Formats: sequence, C-alpha cells, structure tokens
Amino acid sequence: MTLELVDLLQGSLSLIFVCISLVIGFTILSKYSQHKSRLYILVGLSWIGIANPYFPDSISFVMNIFFQQSLPVDLYLIIGNVFIPIAVLCWLIAYTDMINKKRQTLVVSLTIIFSILFEIAFFYIFFTDITQIGVIVPSRPFTVEFGLFITIYLVLIILLLLITGIKFSQKSIRSKEKEIRVKGKLLRAAFISFTIAAIMDSLLGMIFEDPTDPLLAIMVVVTRLLLISSAFEFYGGFILPKWMHAIFVRQDKQE
Repeated sequence: MTLELVDLLQGSLSLIFVCISLVIGFTILSKYSQHKSRLYILVGLSWIGIANPYFPDSISFVMNIFFQQSLPVDLYLIIGNVFIPIAVLCWLIAYTDMINKKRQTLVVSLTIIFSILFEIAFFYIFFTDITQIGVIVPSRPFTVEFGLFITIYLVLIILLLLITGIKFSQKSIRSKEKEIRVKGKLLRAAFISFTIAAIMDSLLGMIFEDPTDPLLAIMVVVTRLLLISSAFEFYGGFILPKWMHAIFVRQDKQE
C-alpha cells in the first residue's frame, strides 16, 4: 500500500511517542532499585500501558516501511486494547497509595471486576463479530473506526485518568515545597495534554474523510506532539530530572 503524507506522519510520530514512552516507563521502573517503593513500578507500568493504544500504529508503520503490509485487524485490536485494564489497575493502585489508602481495597476490587467483565465482553464480541469492536479504515492503514462498545470504554478510561490525575496533581501543587509544586504542575499538564490529544485523535477520522487534506496532516502532527509532550510532562511529574529542574523550578520561583 502506498502511504499518504498523513500516514507517514501519523505512523512515524506514533512510533516516536511509543519509543519515548517505553524509555520513560522503564526509566521510572528502574527507580525502584534506588527508592525501594512499589510506586515507581506501578507508575512506570501505568505510563507504558497508557501509551499501549498507539503500539499497533507503530508496529504497522514499521511493517509498511519494510514489508509493505500492516498488522491484521485482529492483532491490531488485541494489542491496542486488551492491556489497557492492566495499566488502569496499576495506576489506581498507585493513586490510592498516594491519595486514599483506606479505600484502596474497594477501588482495586471494583477495578478488577470491571476489567474482567471488559475482557470477557471484548473477546466474546471479538470472536462473534469483530467489526463491532472496530475496523481499519481502507484508505488509512493506521486509523481504526471503533464500535460503540470500545468507544464508550475508552472515553470512560480517559475521563478516569484525567480526574484522578488532576486530583493527585492538585495535592502536589498546594505543597509548600517548590519542587513538589512543579512536579504537580507537570503532572497536571501531562493528563490534560494526553486527554486533549486522545479526544482529537478519535475525532479526526470522523471529521476528515479525505486522507490528502493538508489540514488533516497538520492536525495529526498537533495530536502527536501533544502526546509526546504529555510523556515528558509525566516523566517530569514523577522524576523531575536535572534539566527539567533547572527550567521549571527557576520559573516557579519567578512566579
């Protein structure tokens, strides 16, 4: 299949986002050996899982470049969706560790039940009528039109991540310590950036039918840059490396 400019942009930028997210996720994971806190394992796995829906785009892009073919739709849908509940579970365990330990058992139990129900429903629909989960747009090898079931699920997950992420970040923003305050602001920006990008991404296929529309290419770049930005913001919100510390802590002092 000959790739349009928008496909090259979408595929390459998705690959960049996934690679950055994997590096950031494993970097956060590696901090466990230093701090001996499960928070770093949970948060690292959470971000890798959050980036998971963009793995199929990246794999298909690489396959198209080297083999001129894309992932089969069944693998595309499995890779992009079945691991999301694990990411959500990791995040909510980390969230309740940090915010509300007393309700952790209830939150985790409900999340596990909800996740099992999702997986059962997903694979039932997958084996009975896969088109109800999603179909790859013929003219867009890296774009899937999701069915109502997956669309509702993804919207709920995005809202859950946004609400919990904002709530946690606000607690940090109110801290008297400048570094903690900066981390909170970066974390808030990460969840907002990711939410905006995810919503925009889901709407592009509905709004633009012509893959050669130059505005579509521009919007794809904007959404992917927001995703990449959210990855760095998330990293700064939990690790705040020296180069970010030098930029943002100084800025916070000036404010």
